[in-house]
Amino acid sequence: MARKKAIEMADIWNKNLNDGDSIEGFYTKKEVAKTRFGESEKYIIETKDGEKKAIFSSASLVRQFANIPTGCYVWVTYKGKEQSKNGQMVKVFEVEYDDEVRK
Repeated sequence: MARKKAIEMADIWNKNLNDGDSIEGFYTKKEVAKTRFGESEKYIIETKDGEKKAIFSSASLVRQFANIPTGCYVWVTYKGKEQSKNGQMVKVFEVEYDDEVRK
């Protein structure tokens, strides 16, 4: 039997980002967090240094992480903001992964 934490305490990575900021590590789990804006998914990444970082979701991240199995090595890069089809400014991320490298 393996005990697991229900909620990971992790520093938030994706606030105050500059274009080109990136993080890489193992995608260990997805959690649902309650925020002042309602429920939001967050993705937990364990870096090479063993630090756990939380990435709060955006539409771009939800679509991309939906295709990534937990345990894979991921690279997440902040590309900046762009105007969506409905005229809102949204954060854009590029997510890449390697499913042959697993934790």
